Amino acid sequence: MTAAPLDRLPKGNRVGLSAMKKVRRKAHAQTTILPAKAHDGPWRWIVDNRMRDYGETNFERRIVRINRELHRKDGELLIDTLFHEELHRMFPYLSERAVCGMTKLLLPTLSPRYRARLYARLRHTSCRHSS
Repeated sequence: MTAAPLDRLPKGNRVGLSAMKKVRRKAHAQTTILPAKAHDGPWRWIVDNRMRDYGETNFERRIVRINRELHRKDGELLIDTLFHEELHRMFPYLSERAVCGMTKLLLPTLSPRYRARLYARLRHTSCRHSS
């Protein structure tokens, strides 16, 4: 099965080139875009207090980075960012606006057990602190 060229995909299915692999078809020497594999290994959750944002998801490296110091400084809820980045990880094709809407809608419904699992991801990770 061959993938459709990027310009032929419906707008909702377009993904950044960083999350895709270019594959050259032998028959027509035409460049085609294929999505990267979804399950290349486990995700790592890292505390990185040097970043400017509250959180970031890197699909190529399978890393979720969280800035805990910025949360403390600005008084933002850490669980909000943890869940937001988890949604990005689970639904990579959703826009930022859609993930923000889902976060706002679903965050109040999270069970204490699920919240504890999200917090535990940060406790069992490596840290990169600002110098």
